[in-house]
Order: sequence, then structure tokens, then C-alpha cells
Amino acid sequence: MKKPIRTRRIMFLNCVMKLYRNVGCRTKARALLPRVAAIPITIVLAALAIHSCCGAGTNAGGSEISATAKVAARAGTLRVVEHRSPTGVSARILDGERLVFDGLVGGGGLLLVQPAGRSVVSYRESKRENGRMSLTGGNTNGLSFSESFRQVAPDLIERTVTVTATSDQRYYIDLGWSVAVAGGFYSFIGKEAATKNYTPTCAGPEFGGGSYQTFPFLGCRASNTLYGIIGDSPGLWENRCFFRFDVENRLLSLANGDGSARRVITIPRELDATTVYRAAFDGWQHIESGQTQSWKTWIFASPVQSLYDIQLAAHLALANGKGFNQSGLEAILRNTSYLLLRRNLLRTESDHLFISGVGYGWKQWVSDSFWMSRALDDPGYDAQAHAAVFFERINYEDNAQYYLIWSAIVKRAGSQLDARTVGRAYRFIREHEHDGLYIPPRLTPEKPIAKTYHDQLPYDDDDAPSSNQGFHCGALLAAKELGFPVTDADIERAIAGYRRMFNERGGYFATSLKQQNHVGQDALYGEVLTFAVFGRRLLPDDMVRRHLETSVRIQTPYGMRVISNADGSLLEGHSGAYVFGGSWFLNDGANYLDGLIHGMDPKWVDERLLWRLGKELAYMPAFHESLNTVKGQPHGHHLYSWNSGFWWLRREVCKRLNLSGPDPLEAQLDQELGVSRVNGFLQLQPEKARLRPQE
Repeated sequence: MKKPIRTRRIMFLNCVMKLYRNVGCRTKARALLPRVAAIPITIVLAALAIHSCCGAGTNAGGSEISATAKVAARAGTLRVVEHRSPTGVSARILDGERLVFDGLVGGGGLLLVQPAGRSVVSYRESKRENGRMSLTGGNTNGLSFSESFRQVAPDLIERTVTVTATSDQRYYIDLGWSVAVAGGFYSFIGKEAATKNYTPTCAGPEFGGGSYQTFPFLGCRASNTLYGIIGDSPGLWENRCFFRFDVENRLLSLANGDGSARRVITIPRELDATTVYRAAFDGWQHIESGQTQSWKTWIFASPVQSLYDIQLAAHLALANGKGFNQSGLEAILRNTSYLLLRRNLLRTESDHLFISGVGYGWKQWVSDSFWMSRALDDPGYDAQAHAAVFFERINYEDNAQYYLIWSAIVKRAGSQLDARTVGRAYRFIREHEHDGLYIPPRLTPEKPIAKTYHDQLPYDDDDAPSSNQGFHCGALLAAKELGFPVTDADIERAIAGYRRMFNERGGYFATSLKQQNHVGQDALYGEVLTFAVFGRRLLPDDMVRRHLETSVRIQTPYGMRVISNADGSLLEGHSGAYVFGGSWFLNDGANYLDGLIHGMDPKWVDERLLWRLGKELAYMPAFHESLNTVKGQPHGHHLYSWNSGFWWLRREVCKRLNLSGPDPLEAQLDQELGVSRVNGFLQLQPEKARLRPQE
């Protein structure tokens, strides 16, 4: 980890011009120098105020401008004002007195698109009340509109557009803005130097593939300030989210449709071995006469110095808007879950589900959706995602065990269960149980894989992977709670089978009962989940302690290999990526949490977790599927699904252990990220950050 590169110390006379060009003096990108005669007197006075800093020394970070001066660069407050024109009233966004965002088209703030054409929505009236500015009286083509702007925090505004129909309609609206400040455009994955379109919703195999944009964020970096727009979860936009960076016209477009024609979409059969996903779909929002729909976005500003800062600032803004804001870690992980929520448009079991990543399409796997539902921590969506599960998603790997544990959680929250599917899941795990061991069947007859979450790893047909066994013990506890005929002896037999997987001589959990020479770093997270949900420890303290001591000794510089030889080396033919010896954060994180459960020093546990988080977040503030343990680079989707559950898992483990108060791990990570919590909201302070990509 290395701090961002600092600019060299400069003399006072240069500081006047440099401050005007680049308040904060922290970036390598410079705006064109205007005529000196155009420098406002306020800038000159500001330069005089920092003369002692520029000429007399540097701060601890080596920058020529103090941290106080840098904070002062964001002293302005983002605010919304009304704009009156001959066509009506619309909204503008100002930073102090500086115009930042204006209406997309001709004085209007909202672009309406219908099959018959386009209209600009303006309003007749505006008013301010209780910290909100409201615009009302927008009517066109059978639709009425109103907008409200709520100041959530000094640099965060929530915008809600409400649409009511007087007749059945197809439409979509563009919630974007015209950009009034100079600067480069950015999406979450990087700078957008040319005009480009993205969709985080219609990018899966049912649409022929597409971009891997997950975060509906558009921004403009004006020197060291980011001005951004964030769309709501695509699951609340009927899976219709489209955005465009129009570089030539300085427009940021964020729409809830694209006007495309109705067609049948389907996930190709060869990409899913279990079922059919198929539906009719178009690029329009549909509204019936008398119906009201609401669409939410957020507008924000933040100090930034790098792409990493831009990505993190977007996270913090969404988290502040949603209340996921006790820490930067919570923000990143719960945002991940929220942004992967989708309408269940290809199946009929429920209204919503969670996708594992934008490249997988509108389907959910049991394990991933379980962890995302834990992270979102919303009983309504939890019940919906649980209801989306059907048996063909249950009868392989550890899915039936997850489903039963999930069923107990959903029932505790007061929701109804599908008794038929729950019963089938229970019978499935008992039919594939031998002497307390869960022996997973093949998903397809010709391949000995798809037996654990790490689905490409092969296991013999009579073998019991340790990855599943902890979940199996928890599933039996869940089944007993749900009223199935599970005895205490059944549970003890499963626990005994779990303990048999420990390699006594090597001091580690093997990947399975038969593959004793292979270390399995996915062996413990089933026990951690069982403890979190049921308060039951399954393994002896010494067994867990020895496994962790061995794991720390043999792990790579980038984390624990999910499977390795006893000395930590790669198996023959493995690359160090993905399931072939990659490091998966939820596995590593749960291993350390299991040490906490079994009495290991909390300080040591947090130190190890902080180290592993640093590796995970070294490239961008997002959790990926895995890390390559040879190169240290992320592998697979960014903002990957199941990692989001770590936030909930740690919270629940700490509750069970009666560890209360602020989480020291989250506080330490915030210091690394340059995140602070002020007046109940997360703020980014890039100049204090230590965790950033090396340049």
C-alpha cells in the first residue's frame, strides 16, 4: 500500500496560479491556465493565506498545501435551486454559487420519451418546505409529473420523480443532467474519454452479453472535485437502467428505459444445466391509468484525487443515501447487494431476486442470493429472494443446506414458506447422507464436479467435501427448528463427520474426507454461519486454532488458496486463479471469524482481517470473485455477490460473542481508506488515505 503521489513543493508565486487551476494541488491532471488577469481576488487572498504552508515547509504527507486548505476546497455545499424560463420551472444544481448541473434540454430538467416522440417536462410551481424543494404541475401526453429534492447531507441531494397516469402508457424518462463544469467524465470502471452507452441491467447472456458496469454512476471530475449522479437499484427500475456519457454535448444521461421493441429473451440452455429462463421484454416502463410510479436518483459532490477516490466517493454517496453508512466496509458490501437486486422477470416464483453479477443474467444461485440477502438485511426482499428458489436450484452442491438455514431465518421473520420446496430440500439432504456425512451427487452424469460452491473442483462420488459439511450440520439444526424429524443423535453424527475431515498430522482441514493431502480453505465458513444463526459451535477450539496457524504459515502474499497442497503450493495444473488455487475473501474472512468464535485473540484476528481486506481492496474499492494468488490481481466480476454477506456475518458473530460497541476492524479500515464519519454521514478525505493502488 502506498499513499497517492504528491506534487513537488512550489514557491509562493506559482501557488497563486496553481491554486486557481487545481485547488488542493493534489492531482497530476491540470486545467488550462487562464489569463492571470482573470484570477478572482478571492483566489489571490486564498493563496496569501497559505503562503506559510507553501514557503515554510510541507505537511506530514509531503504536500505543499495543508490538509486544512484541502478540506476548505470542498467548503461549498451542493444545493438545488429553481430555474424559471418561459416554458416553466425546472431545477439546477449549484456548488455554492457555481452552476454544476442544468436541465438536459432547453430549460427543462426531465426528458420524457414515449412511442409517439419526446417531450421536455417543466413545472408550473415550486416550493420549499422542511428541507425539500418540490416542483409540481408538470403535465404532458396523459402523464403528470412532480419532483422533490431533499438535502440528505451537505454534499448529497436525493431526487425523486413521481409519475401518475391518466391512461395506460408506455414511457421512459431520462434523469440525467447537462454538465456545466469543465472536466473529464467517469463511470465506475474508469474515465470515459469518448461518447459511450452502458447498461448494468441488460448485459447478461439473455441479451448476448455486454458491458460489465455494475454501478449506475456517472460523474464529472472538475479538478479535485467529483460531481456525480447515481441511479437507484436496477431491481427498483424494472431491470431497465441505461446510461450514456455524451462527451461532445457534455451530457450525462441516466434513463429507466431505451425504447427498444418487445422481444423474447432467454438465457441460453447450454449456460444453465437446470432449467429454462424465458420472458417477453421491451425497453419501456409500463404504467396503467391511475397508477403512480416513483424514480429515485442521488446527486453528490466529493473531493477526489484518483479513480479509486471516484469509485469510493460513489460508494459513500449511495450508502449515505440508503443508510448503509456506519463504515466504508458496510458501504461497499451492502451497496453490492443493493445494486445486484433485480426484478424476477424470467421466472414466476417471486417479484425479486439477486443476481451474482451482471454477466450472469437474471437468475440467482441459492448460496449467492443467501449472502446478498443477509447483506441487504431487509425482511421483505429476503422473503422474495427465498421464494425465488426452486428445486432445480437446490439439488446439487450445498444449496439444499443453505436453503434450509435460510428457511429458518425467513420463518423467524414472520414470512410464509413454500412447504413443498422446503420438504423436498430436507428429503434431499437426508437421501444423500451416509453416517452423518453429506455426499453430494453429480449435477451432470459425465462430470464429477459441481459438488461444492467452488464448482469446478472434482470429488469422487463417495467423497464428502469439508466445504459442505459445516452447512450440513447447520441445515439439520434448521430442519429440526422447522419441525422435521431430526434427532440430537443425527446432529451429533453430522458433527462427528465434520471433525473427521481434520488432518491431524498436517494440522489443517482437508478439502474432503478422501483428499487428505489437499488443504481446504472453504472448510470453516459453514461452521461460522451455523454459529451466527443458531449459536452452536461445531468444532473444538484447538482444531480451529491449528488450522488457522497452518493457514497463515502456508498462505500466499495475497491470501489463502481455496485449495492447495499441504505446503500451500498449487495443485498440479492449477493456475492460482478462480477455484484453481485463487483466494476467495468470504472463505478467508470466515476462517478468521472462526478463530474469534473459538477464543483466539480478537486483536490478532482483526490484524489478519485488515491485512486480507487490504489485498482485496488494493485495486479498487470493490470485492471480486477471487484474487489470483500468483499475481495478486482480482479475478472475475467486481462488486461480486457473496462477499457482501461478510458484513452481516461479522455483525452476527460479534452479537453472539457479546462484543458490542464500534467495530475496531471497520474503524481501522476507514483510516486506511481515508473515510471518516461526521454528523452521521460518511465523508471521503483522500489526503488521509493510505490504501490506494501503487502507481
